[in-house]
Amino acid sequence: MREQDVANELKILALESINHAGSGHSGSVLSCGDILYTLYTRHLLSSNVENRLRDRFVLSNGHACAILYAILAGLNYFDIKEMKNFRSFGGMLTGHPEIEINGIDAGTGPLGQGVANAVGMAIAETIMNTRFNVNNYTYCMAGDGCLEEGVAMEALSIAGLYRLNKFILLYDKNDVTLDGKLDLSSTDDMAMKFRSMNFNVIESDGHDIEKIDNAITQAKKSVDKPTVIIFHTIIGKDTSLAGSNKSHGKVFDIKEIEELKQKYNIEKPYLDLSVEAKSILNEKYNKIIKLFNKRVEKFENHMQNDEKIKKIYLKFINNKFSFKVKHRDEIMSTREANNIVLNEMSKSVENLVILSADLSSSTKVKINDGGQYSYSNRLGKNIALGIREHAMGAIANGIALYGGFNVITSTFLTFSNYMLPAVRMSAIMKLPVLFVFTHSSIFDTPDGITHIPVEQLDQLRLIPHMILSRPCDMEECVETYKWWFDFRRPICMSLSRCNLPSYPRYEDMDKGAYILNPCRADINIMASGSEVCIANEVKDILKDKIKVNVISVTSLEIFDMQKAYKNRLLKKPLFVIESSTCVNYLKYTDEDHIFSVHDFGRSGDEASLKKYYGYTADSIAKKILKILKK
Repeated sequence: MREQDVANELKILALESINHAGSGHSGSVLSCGDILYTLYTRHLLSSNVENRLRDRFVLSNGHACAILYAILAGLNYFDIKEMKNFRSFGGMLTGHPEIEINGIDAGTGPLGQGVANAVGMAIAETIMNTRFNVNNYTYCMAGDGCLEEGVAMEALSIAGLYRLNKFILLYDKNDVTLDGKLDLSSTDDMAMKFRSMNFNVIESDGHDIEKIDNAITQAKKSVDKPTVIIFHTIIGKDTSLAGSNKSHGKVFDIKEIEELKQKYNIEKPYLDLSVEAKSILNEKYNKIIKLFNKRVEKFENHMQNDEKIKKIYLKFINNKFSFKVKHRDEIMSTREANNIVLNEMSKSVENLVILSADLSSSTKVKINDGGQYSYSNRLGKNIALGIREHAMGAIANGIALYGGFNVITSTFLTFSNYMLPAVRMSAIMKLPVLFVFTHSSIFDTPDGITHIPVEQLDQLRLIPHMILSRPCDMEECVETYKWWFDFRRPICMSLSRCNLPSYPRYEDMDKGAYILNPCRADINIMASGSEVCIANEVKDILKDKIKVNVISVTSLEIFDMQKAYKNRLLKKPLFVIESSTCVNYLKYTDEDHIFSVHDFGRSGDEASLKKYYGYTADSIAKKILKILKK
């Protein structure tokens, strides 16, 4: 049996799973099937037992997942019977896969995200290689659609800048997108474009296994550049819709699949492979495992020769780091407080990686003596990504997926909108990325309406599995990092630019919301971040008329986890002060008890803005009294 016959069986298996589900993308199965077959049977060193020394593969054009599933099933990563459950409720083969399935490092749905994930993985490899002699390749499959998305091109520019030579992009260039021929929307010279980004460019037939093999072999020899292999392919190859956009989301019926089997001259059971194909794939897999085991053996020998390095490596991959930060009773912005916490942490937490979208001097998210990551300094802790927020978020996800790092990003809160797709993907995959957003209130910047956040806190709070933290001082910054280490989930931390006081600490700070100075109170005022200061001023104004407890809300998500505590804390009449749209507070109190913002910000000094929005302590105190009298 020829290898091409095995590859064809796998393509038919993928088409059958799509037919069985009544949903899927057959065109791409036939477009990139030969490329993925060659990669998995001749090059990708991996194992069905997770090992951090494995090569990484990202399917950025995630709609092609049926062929990836077929190959993984054929190589016994999971039972081939699962192909019957493709896109079925409760089945493991969900379509546009993420990270739940054995053998998948990432497979993104939104086009282009996976390219950036893979760049993050490749950056992570350079650090681990320099530090611990870890050595693996990162492969990414992408289609024409992926490379039209801005996030992909942002990330690829970074790959070229940092000369990620073990990053190999497998470009399935069939010149077709969903709506028609590629030239409807793009006539870019992609080879020239990649060369301008400092890539090696290889072009190859994407349907000839030997030529595919030679192209990948050549790409692996690159010393100082990433490589793109432009595979010229035909979408829906060998069907009546070959080369047509109509094959993209086509579900071929059984008759059409049988005709294709006859054309390929293969016989196999429905939703299964022939015994001969399984035998060849098993043989291929065993060869891959032998090569992979040699890599593992070489690394383990290296580790045995240096116990100190081995100990640090195990701390990296298991995240066994701890930190202590000495309290400072000073007036400062929380972005400055966070800088102090971060730099204190970096003394003991060695696996921090800091990404910046050209704003570290303003966000203060930087390890001061951590050095700048570059081609000549792979151990620099600070990685400059330029003005590329979307790519920054997706690259951070890739570094987190690689494992062994605590990765932090930073930009302004209003620019979180540029990052939302990547932040959402982080939440879907439950990746422990810390997204730091500064300039967190309407009083924080004179730069104009575009730079002033209003709705962003609610946007981030509404993302499932996301924790949003809005600290009011250094101690709450520290608490946020503790949550990050404990929960290993994505966290968005929103920090102020304006100076704020520090508060004495009391119990229950770890519960997400807590009373700052407990007393016998008539009402509670919830506030977060810079508005905690305003709430305390209101408390002082009202002290002779009404007793107030100020509840500092670091994180509503953490607070909501404490049901009994939450119910006990919220028994009294409740008011809320936060310079945002405050939609997420409506579950705690009525709208007329919430001092929120429902318009875009204005430029101006802090005092003028507080007066304009009614955020002076006097104004809020009067309104509270008026409401209580009613």
